[in-house]
Amino acid sequence: MKKLLTIFILILSIKGFSQDNYFLGKTNYCTPEKGDSKEMFQGAMAALNFPKYYTATSLVLLKTIKEDPKYCDAYFLAGYYLRLQNLDKEALIMYYTADSLAQNKAPIFKQNLAVQYMKFGQVKKARNKYEEMIKYFPGDPEGYYGVANTSLILEDYDDGLVNLKKAEERYGYTGTVKSDVKYLYGALYCLKEKYDEALPYLDEVYSVYKKDDHYLALYALTQIKSGKRKNDEKLIKKARKSYEKIKDKNILENISKKLKEEFS
Repeated sequence: MKKLLTIFILILSIKGFSQDNYFLGKTNYCTPEKGDSKEMFQGAMAALNFPKYYTATSLVLLKTIKEDPKYCDAYFLAGYYLRLQNLDKEALIMYYTADSLAQNKAPIFKQNLAVQYMKFGQVKKARNKYEEMIKYFPGDPEGYYGVANTSLILEDYDDGLVNLKKAEERYGYTGTVKSDVKYLYGALYCLKEKYDEALPYLDEVYSVYKKDDHYLALYALTQIKSGKRKNDEKLIKKARKSYEKIKDKNILENISKKLKEEFS
């Protein structure tokens, strides 16, 4: 799982939690049964700005859940707080319960649950959640983007590219297509061994990822393969410079093997 899980987490971390509207505290997907439950929820939202209160706020949310066990939003926010405290197993339970109670009404619950599944290497479960997002929220780009991300590990690169294109189109409607989408295009094409197609995407995001070993590994491999195919000595020299910048030459085992074959 080491071979691509780290690059998945890297790319997804940029888009995976950019869900600001929900965190304004005005949206609830489940109606609380107790009068003060929503007040507790809104207070917990406000406390996100104060890390020193995370533990205390988590306890308040767990108390709210105990007293109002069908309030899915309290489960979700409890999971979010637990994740921020690196209590990943506990967060997974909370996210799972929130998604179940919400009955396919909350894309943010599915997305965060999918990311949490990935942390435990449960890639197929993550893929299922992203596919549910596509089914119930076809206009939301995050489901398609998530499928593309999981393609890095499940190795169905063509499916990943198809879904990434759909995600890009939907991000485009709101002007939020960013460098991580370009990076993912480059990664998928590189892993598919379509190096000429990968190169312009990886070139475009160089300034953003130039200090990251995962990116440099993909970039060096793409450059050397494309350079040799074209007999482009300038590009081959650039590839060697990219390779020299990689601090951990074994960071992605499947890519590292190919790099050693090219540069040894």
